[in-house]
Amino acid sequence: MSLRGGVDMYSLNFDRYGSETPPTGRKVRFLNENGYEFDKEHARKHINEGDILTVKEIYVGRSSSEVEFEEIPNQKFNTVMFEDI
Repeated sequence: MSLRGGVDMYSLNFDRYGSETPPTGRKVRFLNENGYEFDKEHARKHINEGDILTVKEIYVGRSSSEVEFEEIPNQKFNTVMFEDI
């Protein structure tokens, strides 16, 4: 999934990554692949393969990034397990 518009966690002012437009409202699909096994296990507790979710926020790190969804409050997931639709 694209990280565009996510919060750049290493920016001094937490600027947006690649765009000032937040990713809120974008739709993504859970692939149930990529990432570490513990990432996938965590996701499978909340999401089924192929589920379509609405992005609340993306947190862009240096070596990994996380996404938070409207449908699953207070949980973050590795972005590599999702694709834009």
